[in-house]
Formats: sequence, structure tokens, C-alpha cells
Amino acid sequence: MRRVYPYLVPLLLAVILAVFESDVLWTAQEQNLFLRTPLFFEQQMVKAGGLLTWMGCFLTQFFYYPMLGAGVLCLLWAFLMWLLRRTFQLEDLWLTPIPVASLLLTITTLGYWVYYLKLPGALFDATIGTIIAVLLVGCYRLLPARFYVRSAFVVLSACIGYPLFGFYALWGVAMMALMAWRLKSTPLVRVVDSVLALLFIIGVPLVCYHTVYHQTNIVNIYWTALPVFSFQGTRFFSYYVPYIILVASISLMMFPLPFRGKVVRYAVVAVCAGFLALLWYKDDNFHRELSMRRSIEQQDWNRVLKTAGAVKGEPTRAMCMMQNLALFRLNKRGDEMFMYPNGVKRPNAPFPVRTVHTYGKMLYMEYGVLNYCYRWCMEDGVEYGWTIERLKLMAKCSLLNGEYVAAQRFLNLLKKTSFHASWAKEYEAMLYRPALFANDPALGPILPLLRSDNFLTADQSQEELFLIEQILSSPGATREQQELSQFTMRYYRRNRHQLAEP
Repeated sequence: MRRVYPYLVPLLLAVILAVFESDVLWTAQEQNLFLRTPLFFEQQMVKAGGLLTWMGCFLTQFFYYPMLGAGVLCLLWAFLMWLLRRTFQLEDLWLTPIPVASLLLTITTLGYWVYYLKLPGALFDATIGTIIAVLLVGCYRLLPARFYVRSAFVVLSACIGYPLFGFYALWGVAMMALMAWRLKSTPLVRVVDSVLALLFIIGVPLVCYHTVYHQTNIVNIYWTALPVFSFQGTRFFSYYVPYIILVASISLMMFPLPFRGKVVRYAVVAVCAGFLALLWYKDDNFHRELSMRRSIEQQDWNRVLKTAGAVKGEPTRAMCMMQNLALFRLNKRGDEMFMYPNGVKRPNAPFPVRTVHTYGKMLYMEYGVLNYCYRWCMEDGVEYGWTIERLKLMAKCSLLNGEYVAAQRFLNLLKKTSFHASWAKEYEAMLYRPALFANDPALGPILPLLRSDNFLTADQSQEELFLIEQILSSPGATREQQELSQFTMRYYRRNRHQLAEP
């Protein structure tokens, strides 16, 4: 049973992840896109680490059901623990939970980066990449040292692994160079393997950059398939701490440790608990924002208000706007508008979080300002990549605008997904049948808010003021538009001095 107990660690961590970070996981799959098409695979393969990101995108979609996605992670973590023990011939399996805890932290430290990361499948990439790196070392250890077979494997791993797995293949090759000094072989073989590993770690990315992957920034060629925590030219290196712990803990496993037994178990438990408690991103407002956005997607407006009413402290701008939208939808704005907290607390992030990148696009659509929802979906799609959320919003905007050819294109893409195909088919049935819009719980309430004119200007990152001006300047504004503008104006007037974004 001693050998079974450590495998309970990934199960426990997966349950904790699914329970406390359910909305983060669901949001991650909304900010992800996996299409069952050859073209999507080819698009991933045009950059180093393409196969890894393709696999990451495939598995991220299972977070549509957070417990299912966490279960997949649990199985991968358990396999990694077994693989680490076999590859490095560890006497005590209790060393292996440290890398698993580090992999968990690569997810739970993200916070608002869930909206800004440009790496596809980021939540699974580290886990899959680590397994690949350890597998390469395991294969190297099993190969014979005669006739320089291991040396040839070092070269092949770098030349083939880097285009497929990026940084993680290079990491695997680096561990082979260390493993060469642990395995039985002649000093010459050890030197040859170490020198080859160093040369190909340096040379392969440079060769690939100058011949194949021209679109990759040369600064990042050695870190492909790792997330780039950079915003407007500033890098935030503190977010790489889980990756540093991961690499260091696994690399140290190749060397015999001077302690074992209960000392190892107590030390591992203490280290993992300390890492998780210290680095886990804990922000009540962030989690409530995600929960409210998820409830709006599910048209559960009562749950939006329940979440808003239980806030601790000052709420963020996003929470107040979604709360007000829920009051408007439930026709409770006159009765309950003063029962909920008001505020504009800044998002807890070291970089400026633009509301249009979080909830703003959805808000524009719900207010009937379709052009701005579509415009920001298009801009963010070009900048950060296409996602489920953006395709859904663009499909709805196209339907409401009567642009059925464009709507069909977005719905065709969504039909090639695993968990959103039924949603796409449901809305496909409404093509060229605008009379059905009124009966749809998502589209029907937006119809009275649509403008009769059609133009595009700039919102200056002031969604509230912009929405008020848009509604009030609308010729022949409907009763719903006037009430919504007054409701929004109340919030803006109370907080106008603090609403300007950095």
C-alpha cells in the first residue's frame, strides 16, 4: 500500500482544482479552440512545439466539464509520477508529487492571464511537455551505449523533438547530458553525448529560426511552447516560478539524495503545501467575475445576482456591470438596484486589465451595440487567437445583423468542435428565419435594444459612457433603450472619476 498512497496526491490535487477553480477551467476552454480539421492541425504545426499545442488544445476542451478535464489531468499526473520513478529509478515515490504540485501551480497562478495568454492549450502544455521530456530521457537510458546509439538518439531528439515539442524537447536533451554521467559507459561516450547535447540545444533552434520558423521572435526561440508572460513590452518573470520549480525538481531526481524514508515524505508534504499556499492566485473578485460571466452564458441571471450579492469588499467594474445587466434582464432594477454593492476596484493583476478583453465584448452584444462586439472579437482574434467565446459572439452578432453568410461561417467552425456543435446547430436552424430570434432566451431580449443606424467609431476604453452615448444618440430610442441608459448612467455618475482605465 505504501506505493499506492503517493498516487492519491494527483487525485487530491485534481479534486481541489475542480472544486475551487471550476470557473477558471471553464473559462479556459472558452478562451480555447480545437477544431477537428486537418487545416487546424497544419496551422499549429507552422511553429515550433506545434504538436504539443495541438494536443494541449485537444485536451483543454474537456474543461467544458471541469471535473472531466481535471480527471484527465489527474491521470496524466499519475502517469508522470510512475514514469519519473521508472526513468530515474527512484527508491521512494514520495519525491514525485513535487513536480505534480508545480504543474498544478502553472494553472492556479494565472489569474487574468487566462484572457491574455497567446499559447494555445496552455493549461495542458506543461503537463504533456514534461511527460515528453521524461520519456525521452527514459528511452535514452534504455538504449545501449555501444556504437554511439545513445549519441545518435540525442541528435534525433533535438532535431525531431524541437519542431514537435519546443522547449520540452530541449529540456529532455539537457537531461540526457546529465544522465550520461550517471549511466555506465566510457568517459569518451559521456563527453560525446554531453557535447552533442549542448551543441544541438543551441544550434537546432537557430537553424529552425533561419529556415522554417521565421515568424517566431528570435528572443523566444529557446522557449517555444512556454507561455510568454509579457504585456506591452514588460515581462513578468514571477509567473515562471512554477516552471523553475518543475525543471529543478525533476532535474535533481537524476542524482541520489542523502535522505529517504519518513524524512522525504514529511519534507515533500511541507514543500508542496508551502508552494500551493504561497503561490496559488487567491482573489475573490476574479473568481466571482468568472462565475458571473459563466452564468450569463448559461442565461442564469438569478445566479448572477446571487454571486454579486455575496461579494466581500468592494466589487470590480465588471461585477457591477454584469450585476446591473442581470437586474435589467430580470426587471428588478427599480426594486433591488440599491441592494447590491457598488464599486470600481481595480483587477488584482500586475498589468492593466482592459475590460473589453474580459467582459466588454459580451456587454456590447447584450446592450445591442453589435458592431463594437464584432469589432473587438475580430481584433482580439487577430492579436490573441480565435476562441470559442469570440466565434460564438461573432455568430450571434451576424445573426442579429442579418449577415447570414458570415453567421454560417462561424457556425460551421463551431460545428467542428466537440462540445459546442449542438449550440451551433441550434443557431443554424435560425438562419434566414429572424422570426425565431424572439423566442431565443439569448437573442430575444437584445432585439428591442438594437439600433436603427449602423456605424463604427472608438470607445476610448470607456464602455459605460460610450454605451450611454450610443443609446441616447439613437434615433427613436425604444423604452428599453432609455431605461437601460438611465440605469447605466446611475452607475457611471457614481464612479466616473475612477472609471478611466490606466
